[in-house]
Amino acid sequence: MTTDPTRPVGVDVPDHVPENLVWRHSIDEFTRELDDPYLAGARLHNGPDIIWAQNAVLGKPAWVLTRHALIQEAYLAPDVFSSDRQNLALLGVDWKLNPLEYDPPEHQAYRKILNPFFTPRAMAELDVSVREVCDTLIAKFADLGGCEFISEFAEQFPSYIFLDFMGMPRDKLNDFLEWERVMIQAADPMKKFTAMKSVLTYMETYVEEQRNNPTTDLMKGLFSARMDNGSPLSEGEIMGMCYLLYIGGLDTVFSALGWILRHLALDNPLQERLRANPQDIPQAVEELMRAYPVATTHREVKRDIHFHGVDMRVGDWVLFPTFLAARDPRVYDNPHVVDIDRRARHITFATGPHLCLGVHLARRELKTVVEAFLSRFKNIRIASGEHYSFHTGGVFGVDRLPLEWDAVSDS
Repeated sequence: MTTDPTRPVGVDVPDHVPENLVWRHSIDEFTRELDDPYLAGARLHNGPDIIWAQNAVLGKPAWVLTRHALIQEAYLAPDVFSSDRQNLALLGVDWKLNPLEYDPPEHQAYRKILNPFFTPRAMAELDVSVREVCDTLIAKFADLGGCEFISEFAEQFPSYIFLDFMGMPRDKLNDFLEWERVMIQAADPMKKFTAMKSVLTYMETYVEEQRNNPTTDLMKGLFSARMDNGSPLSEGEIMGMCYLLYIGGLDTVFSALGWILRHLALDNPLQERLRANPQDIPQAVEELMRAYPVATTHREVKRDIHFHGVDMRVGDWVLFPTFLAARDPRVYDNPHVVDIDRRARHITFATGPHLCLGVHLARRELKTVVEAFLSRFKNIRIASGEHYSFHTGGVFGVDRLPLEWDAVSDS
């Protein structure tokens, strides 16, 4: 590292980063500058295809890929852009989120164990449970003409499904929701740490109880699984899987629900089309997922590489902003328009080895909710005089969405 008099004091820019690619801002703050973080973020398409952001990931600098093609290419190169890390090391554990924080070939070995529980057929078997949870939650406010969608539905819906899937008691819901809110929203790092530790403590107790008497196919499968060398999964490997399923199945689904219902509340013609043509709902959900990806991940450069004109060095962090891939005008005509007839492919759930394990469950959950709300309510809208709020960061999420509607039966 050398001192360059043209660069501001206090900003450490590595020598291999050219000045014209340095972006001295925060990704989180930048995406909160407008009322819509997707429109705010898309302003980066006006600049270079790759930038070096001073504050990109967890307050740290990173390369930021601003184009769909580059993000897709990087997803497909785990030998260069590595997922191998330990995000929970601060909790004093020696295991990783499994298989998320492993690179091939270990990633595939662990994923092979989990895959049978997340196939389309396996998820179809959850259909009754998904619809029952959805209907039960809606019944609480169906006759009230409105609800605060996030707290009264979106947070609870995937949490109940997760509890059922894992064989955990539903009376743990309030604890799970409180831990999740603190992990996502708390500004105090110690509060976040305490919530993460609470989840860890509960998971440890749960896994130990299940080891003696597994109550679900998933847990029976994890305890009986064998790696290619014949060895069973260690306690840490099982804990890594269970903790990942917790954080992966809650935050992303409820965040996606928030953006989808907000969009529908602002797009009454789309509501009417889908209500009249429910067979179009699956393709509408796919397009809405394209337009509103919620998760942004990062990788670490594993070896020095010259990537599309940029020299990246071992240890550099690289941000994969799916919110930029989704709105890239080089790939999608009118990218900010939700057009359910475009049938375009997207990388909202990543691609390559790390394609989201829960993609089939997420699609089923989102489709079920859209069907349920449109069949019961018409003219869904943001409540008069109200406004929505959101957060950005590793996951884009809606914090508050007050809705009102007319009952379909009133027509």
